[in-house]
Amino acid sequence: MNLGHIIRDFRKERGLTLNELADKIEISPSYLSALERNIRKPSVQVLRKISDKLNIPVNYMVGDREEVLTGKKLTYMRESRGLSIEDLSEISDIPVGQLSKFEKGLEVPDLETLQKISTGLNVTIRYFLDLSSNSNSLGKKIKKTRMDRGLSTTELANRANVTPGLISQIENGQTTPALETLQTIADNLYISTAYLLMENKDVEDLLATLSSDVLEVLGDPNVQGVLRALRGFKNSEIKYIINYIQFFQKNKEYLQN
Repeated sequence: MNLGHIIRDFRKERGLTLNELADKIEISPSYLSALERNIRKPSVQVLRKISDKLNIPVNYMVGDREEVLTGKKLTYMRESRGLSIEDLSEISDIPVGQLSKFEKGLEVPDLETLQKISTGLNVTIRYFLDLSSNSNSLGKKIKKTRMDRGLSTTELANRANVTPGLISQIENGQTTPALETLQTIADNLYISTAYLLMENKDVEDLLATLSSDVLEVLGDPNVQGVLRALRGFKNSEIKYIINYIQFFQKNKEYLQN
């Protein structure tokens, strides 16, 4: 997909008219129309304004899409939903081979395909491409969680076997960690990597899918106490609890009798 089509498709996906986007980036509608029809090319300044107002990375727009975290995010969101790649293929009507290429970063889905994936995973398309998913958001989550755990930068660095300087750079949005490093940091903070990659809006979307009965239970102080207690558990301990929940789901009719 060329640059003009990307601008047009994301403008429409954001619900903006040609005139509205032109007004936001302070150019004429005729100039924007020419950009979308690939008659003209935007300046770097205009490209950055479009990127900012449409909230999509510049590198995705210009074709350097291997830098976009779509593949990594797709894998972790799929796994966090408990879906195999075959499950997602059936839900989204996208071939397994194509999904596999997306997750490995060999190909990048176009907007229509990405919308199908987002619908299948019950997340917004913003989860994959919004600028709010950059290292600043990631760093803030790591810093907040580290402080909630009562850890200093040095203590977390020692646990994750990285330098305190790297932790500081990640928290300040100066660099983005490699996936393996991110996994190690998440493990030592007793949180999932998917949580670090997930945006607040997607958490709201996830809550919106829960039934009123479940939401009522989550509001119970006793249940909230259990959830707060989980923060200090190790991965193996949480996995044990999850396995018990899954066992209870499969056998609850017998256990409750």
